[in-house]
Amino acid sequence: MKARYTFLVLVIFICAVSPVMAKNSANTDIAMKFVQKISEIQEFNEWKNATIGKILELYDLDESVNAYILELTKDGKYIGYIVVSAKRTNYPILEFSKGKSPTMIAKETGIEPDRHYYLGGTIYLFKKGAKCSDIFGREVNLSALKAGSKDILKNEEVKRRLERRALEAETIWKAYESSANQIITYYEIMIKGVPALLWKRGCTPTASAMVLGYWDQKGYPNFPNDYQNKLIDELADAMGTWNNGYTPQWQVSGGINKVCNKYGYGNWASDVWWVTWDTVLSEINSYRPFVLTFVLHNEYTWHSVTVIGYLIDSSNNKFISLYNTWDTSVHYIAFGSWFGANAHKVIPR
Repeated sequence: MKARYTFLVLVIFICAVSPVMAKNSANTDIAMKFVQKISEIQEFNEWKNATIGKILELYDLDESVNAYILELTKDGKYIGYIVVSAKRTNYPILEFSKGKSPTMIAKETGIEPDRHYYLGGTIYLFKKGAKCSDIFGREVNLSALKAGSKDILKNEEVKRRLERRALEAETIWKAYESSANQIITYYEIMIKGVPALLWKRGCTPTASAMVLGYWDQKGYPNFPNDYQNKLIDELADAMGTWNNGYTPQWQVSGGINKVCNKYGYGNWASDVWWVTWDTVLSEINSYRPFVLTFVLHNEYTWHSVTVIGYLIDSSNNKFISLYNTWDTSVHYIAFGSWFGANAHKVIPR
């Protein structure tokens, strides 16, 4: 059965925006230009004439400011957030959503940090005194993470990708800086019918359950109907997910296949290491959601999400749309805004 999907092409005239006083006004101005133009899409109409509420600095592992989270408000109410890069070596707009910001989720978990860290993709850390935690409140050894990240930066593939990203990013920064009176076209595809599930026993079994839950509704109805509990539990067991919620990447597709086999289906899952934009296009254009894992150093800096679509514009911005397991809203992430990412494709056969 074919999946339902949405297709959107818009032509937008960008209006100039007033300067906004912030810790870095140039970055904030670019963020608000983006807010103004994305508000022309029906899904984000509410963002038209939005104002900035909180602005929080996000740090890199070298303790430099890496990005800013801008919480958006309208008529005194929170309506979403946007993450803008503080460095021109990364894309200007890193993330945006009408859902909860990472810092709001951390606060709900009971974390009141002194310092917030952003490490690419959807990897956020929060430091309070000598203690550092991930977004789910699990303790992270920040010193070990800093040491391990240095080794990652020595990887030739990582270095090539970061160099290429820096060149692409600079082009997009310049396009934004001169975009006040330009016409922008948008193209979006989003797969409908993917169940949005909340984190249970690990992000990877949760993200995988969203994908199998989708296919359960698309002509493969043998899977448990209780996606949020029974299906996640079975996937976590099949993948060998640890008690702390970490799933070894090399066990993900095998675990999905075990569950598929249990319910009378074949080996649907396969891995793509170092995911490319072509992978996103091939899967989403075929209406197949998939699991994407952002990887950095250890189990607390790996995070899996469910990719359900993409959005691109004529400034060559490429975003993936996803469910991130910490709320049920759609979040948009700049493609390539990470050190590394692996895809786990799921194709019924």
